[in-house]
Amino acid sequence: MRLRTIVLASFGLAAMAAFVEVAQAQEAAQRPSSQQQRAVSGLNGKFSLEGGAIGSNSAGSSALAIAQGSITAPLGNSFGLQVDGGGAQAFDTFVGGGAAHLFWRNPQIGLVGPIVALMAGGGATIARYGGEAELYKGIFTLRALAGYQSASLPSGPAPNGGFWQGRVIVYPIDDLALSVGGGQSAGFSTGRATLEWQPDFVATHNVLLFVDSSVGDDASWRVTSGVRFYFGPEKTLIRRQREDDPDTEFDCEMQISGFSDIGDSKRKGYEDQIKATQDPRRLPGLFR
Repeated sequence: MRLRTIVLASFGLAAMAAFVEVAQAQEAAQRPSSQQQRAVSGLNGKFSLEGGAIGSNSAGSSALAIAQGSITAPLGNSFGLQVDGGGAQAFDTFVGGGAAHLFWRNPQIGLVGPIVALMAGGGATIARYGGEAELYKGIFTLRALAGYQSASLPSGPAPNGGFWQGRVIVYPIDDLALSVGGGQSAGFSTGRATLEWQPDFVATHNVLLFVDSSVGDDASWRVTSGVRFYFGPEKTLIRRQREDDPDTEFDCEMQISGFSDIGDSKRKGYEDQIKATQDPRRLPGLFR
C-alpha cells in the first residue's frame, strides 16, 4: 500500500505540473517565440567512464570502475523522457542498473516527475520508485528525490523503506558546477560532494571532467574521477543540465549502499567458510 501510494503521488505531481503548464499556455503564447523553451531542447545523450575506490568498515575497500550513459528525448513541448543505464565493478562483483524518468520541465523554473530505478548484481537487488524535482534560481539548482526502496541480499533479508535525497548545485561560472547533498535510503545515511567542469579548450565543448565523492554510515566512502561525453548541441554546462538531461539515477548513493551490502555479505560468507573448516565436527578424521 505504501509503495502504491508513493508511485501514485509521483504521477500526481507530474499531472499537476501539466495542469499548471496548460494554465500558463495563454500567457506563454503571447510572449515572443524566442522566450519559449521546450522541456528538452532536442534528442541528446551522454556517456561517462570513471574510476576510483570504495569501502566501509564492515566490507573493507576495493577498486571501483563505472560506465554509464543516458538518452533523453522531448515528448512534445513540456515533457521529456530519459532512460539511464550503467554498470560498475567492485569487490570482485559486477552490478548493472537502469532508470527511467518521465518529467515536466520549464528550463526557466524547474522540473518534476516520477522515476523508477533498478540495480542488481552479486545476488543482490535494489529497486527504487518515487519522484524527483528541481528548482532553478539564478546560478543555483535545488534538487530533491524521494520514494520507496526495496532490496534483497544473498545473505538474507535486506532493509526496505523510504528514501530521500537533497542536493544544492551552484554554477560559479557557466561551465563549472559544484554540488553538496545528502540523504537516507532505508535508514542508510549518506553525504555527497561533486565537482563538474566542462573545459572550453576541447574543440567540441561536449566533454566534461568530474570528481565525485560520498561518505555514509558504517564509515562507508566512495571517491571517483572521470570523463563524460555529451552527444547533442554545444552549449554551456548550466544550460545543458537544465535544457537537456536530468541527473542520472544510477548514482553514488545507490552504489555506495549496494556495494557496501554486497561486500559485507561476501565477507560474512568467507568468515562462515573459515569457521566451518575450523569446526572439529566438520573434521572427523582428526577428532573421533
